[in-house]
Amino acid sequence: MATWMDTVDMLRLRSLRLLGARSRLIQTSLGRLHILEWQGTGPRPPIVLIHGLASCAVDYGPLMRWLRRRHSKLIAPDLPGHGYSSTPKVPLTADRMTTALLEMMDAVVDEPVIVFGNSLGGIAAIRYARLRPEHVLALILASPGGAPMDWPELHTLKQSFDLSSGDAAMAFTRRFLGAPQAGMAWMARGVRVRMGRPGPKSLLDNVTPEVLLRPSEVRGLQAPTLVMWGDQDEVLPRTSRRFFSTNLPPHGRFEALPGFGHSPYLDDLSHFGDRMQTFVDGVLRAAPSPRTAHGA
Repeated sequence: MATWMDTVDMLRLRSLRLLGARSRLIQTSLGRLHILEWQGTGPRPPIVLIHGLASCAVDYGPLMRWLRRRHSKLIAPDLPGHGYSSTPKVPLTADRMTTALLEMMDAVVDEPVIVFGNSLGGIAAIRYARLRPEHVLALILASPGGAPMDWPELHTLKQSFDLSSGDAAMAFTRRFLGAPQAGMAWMARGVRVRMGRPGPKSLLDNVTPEVLLRPSEVRGLQAPTLVMWGDQDEVLPRTSRRFFSTNLPPHGRFEALPGFGHSPYLDDLSHFGDRMQTFVDGVLRAAPSPRTAHGA
């Protein structure tokens, strides 16, 4: 049954299409995955934006509009069971999600890209970079999920995503944002609707300590990696922040963001975007030219 949130998301999708974004479906082993593709007008390489749990590609609309003038192409997928992607007919596990995302990326990525991931999108981006290192120029992660937890820690985290009441949804939204914003009540209602959908619920139910990241996975990342973490983020535990800050490879960088929450692009888009672009420009300046790379 369609909800008011479905109507809002459809209007947002239509507005992006009117501005030139292309919406299409890619067949994978978990069904069809929806992606937004948008040709940019900027000189920087393509960028892929992977959303978090219960979010979707259209949530990146404002960020995509900001990045469009700076990158040659933008790609934003809906993860399985999210947005306009199919709801899997089997339990949605981390391994199945990774496989489907890999299949989708193999179908649409034809040159090295910058990969951005927030929350759940962070662990998805890391796993993609591990499986396709030749396709990743750089990783930018905002409060990435996937840090190791034992069963009691994981149980506590899962309970925090129980938004079965309006009060719980509002409390979660306050933990999510760096500072109170206009329209928080509507945002809380939307988060509650989305968290109640089968895809996010199935994925959350099937998370176990065994599927979370190992330190070696993060330390072994080949691409230049930036992890940004808002100091007002109360969605993930402090142990998650510590895991990423202490396990990055030598070419990785960790930046604290004073005043920002779990999804920094929602708090101050221009400031966060500038941090992203400063990092990307540094990566591009440090990259060997084609002639140097081939020993000319």
